[in-house]
Amino acid sequence: MDYIRVKHSFNAGDLITVMAGLRQMSQDKGVKVKLFQRLDLPAFYYDGQINATTDKDGQSVCMNENMFYKLKPLIESQDYIESFEVWEGQDVHLNFDVTRDSRATPMPNGTLYSWNESIFPEAATDLSIPWLNVDNNSIKRDYYKDKIIINRTQRYINPYIDYYFLKDYEDVVLFSGTDDEHTAFCSQWNLNLKKLEVNNFYHLAQIISWSKFGIYNQSMNFHIADALKAPRILELCGQFPNTFITGANGFQFYKGEAMRFYFNKLNNLCSTENSSTMKHK
Repeated sequence: MDYIRVKHSFNAGDLITVMAGLRQMSQDKGVKVKLFQRLDLPAFYYDGQINATTDKDGQSVCMNENMFYKLKPLIESQDYIESFEVWEGQDVHLNFDVTRDSRATPMPNGTLYSWNESIFPEAATDLSIPWLNVDNNSIKRDYYKDKIIINRTQRYINPYIDYYFLKDYEDVVLFSGTDDEHTAFCSQWNLNLKKLEVNNFYHLAQIISWSKFGIYNQSMNFHIADALKAPRILELCGQFPNTFITGANGFQFYKGEAMRFYFNKLNNLCSTENSSTMKHK
């Protein structure tokens, strides 16, 4: 086998979780992965969903061309990946589409990782070990090292918490997300936060890796932070909790009191004086 050929059809965040198992398989077999992504697969998550990823007709999809090309530099930068290409019928060894068959996996219950490992046991791996790596030499480290990243999509959110407390941190918080997500978040919590602008998701991963810490809901941004083991706080969606912290430097919450506790904890732990204690530094 020259390469492990893999097909994936789902969201960008889901793909980041698959990467953990692909790294393990690559190491075990001693060959790299050729990863093929299907585009524009229709996406339905739950009634009333708001999905920022759509096809050219405005229909909700798992991954579109824009997302693919923003992901490509991050995926192909990993040493266990040979290439990341659009799936156009190519033959593959592993088809991760079967991990969404509810007859074979516990979806929508359990973690995304359990769905992968229940079908492909060779994807079982130690999730405490980072499976994404980025070079931070090309970003403005002095600028981002004191910044707090927040990402909150308009799906998989916890309706029982608020972010008003960020008013005291407006000068150091950067919002990562779409224009609509940024506008909705700032409007809902009466905040004036700068929007993080990135060239692609490799650039985003660099910033997440070097930033002070981040707060994320169940999203691609979180999965990148989790894969890097960057300091992170996860907002859990009680209705669909299929994403959880793995490894060090992370905390998760259902209640606002817990979020503020962890925010203060990481804000102190990741201060300039103590930054050497955090793995990603």
